[in-house]
Amino acid sequence: MRILLALAIGALPAVSAAQGRFADAKMYVQAGATSLQGDATHAMNVGVMVPSGFFKGISRDAGPLTLHWDLWGGHWRSHHADGTTGGYSQLGALMAWRYQPAGPQSPWFLEAGLGGSVSDGLYNSGQRRFSTAFQFTEVLAVGYRFGPAKAYEVSLRVQHFSNAGIKKPNPGENFMFLRLSLPW
Repeated sequence: MRILLALAIGALPAVSAAQGRFADAKMYVQAGATSLQGDATHAMNVGVMVPSGFFKGISRDAGPLTLHWDLWGGHWRSHHADGTTGGYSQLGALMAWRYQPAGPQSPWFLEAGLGGSVSDGLYNSGQRRFSTAFQFTEVLAVGYRFGPAKAYEVSLRVQHFSNAGIKKPNPGENFMFLRLSLPW
């Protein structure tokens, strides 16, 4: 996790240089776990959210719906049944839909996303063991925008990973994440 944080801080100058190209993009750090119990798998991710060109914003009576790419690198740390611990690096991407129920000026938003991830090993928490390095992922989130021009965000996210039955066993894993996003 320290390595990921160091990489994120080291990437800030390069990210700032790209600001003109991705004016509405955001970078983020998120941390979470599979449970609040002591034997949980912990995860930390750094990533970017880049607005999609597919839809510029679907205007609806219930509020705007927008689409963005969410690209991340992360690391999971779990305890194995034999008492050892294991780490798994991960790359992922998903398409996320954002809905602001009270309109574009509202600080509150909801998100739902679908995508995939790949890790450098087969996840094994002692209780759950993945049979593939590739996993599909789904996320649901509620968030709040704040600061000047509501440029900063904090969100609580529930994210599921599983291989959708491509190969057995397929126990899946659920994480609860807290994310802090800021403009680049």
